[in-house]
Amino acid sequence: MHKNWHKGRRNDERLLLQFMTIRWEKEVRGAPFSTARNNYKANFTLPDTIFTYDLSYGLPFHHIVIAQNKTGFEVVQNKSVILEAGAESWIIGCVKVDKNEREYQFSYHYSKKGGKPVRYDQRYNPLSERAFGLGPNEYGRISYNGRYLYQDTGEWYYELNTLNALVTCDTGPDVFISTEPVKEYKQIEILY
Repeated sequence: MHKNWHKGRRNDERLLLQFMTIRWEKEVRGAPFSTARNNYKANFTLPDTIFTYDLSYGLPFHHIVIAQNKTGFEVVQNKSVILEAGAESWIIGCVKVDKNEREYQFSYHYSKKGGKPVRYDQRYNPLSERAFGLGPNEYGRISYNGRYLYQDTGEWYYELNTLNALVTCDTGPDVFISTEPVKEYKQIEILY
């Protein structure tokens, strides 16, 4: 960890992260299901464990997986996950979070975790680009989608992944709900 990481920062300021995946199969790929998915909330109330966990053991983030079918949406996973304490960076899905003395840097790095279609840069390398930086009291959101294959059946399924990130001193569980992102990055493709 950088020696000056907390220099100029309040002691109670922290990075809050929430990673949400909406998963669906081809039976609900088109309208009206896609309309419901596009209008579905992109943030949730944070669990108490996010605020009560001892940060010296790691940085907790909120991970939610939601399944969509013909009857609607169902939360199938809702837990806190711990990122390594003292790490200079973390990877959540296709998002890399780096910290420096002034802010957190967020970047998108395409990998198999991002599904199809493959995202390339101008030189046909897997896409790797900066999304944004977040300083104190800034809220950012990264969204990307992909098509995946069930190995056992060969059937396609789809995912929309959203990472909400906020640097704050606020410890209210509705912190992501009570405000809107000021920075946003999207890697949304048409999924066949």
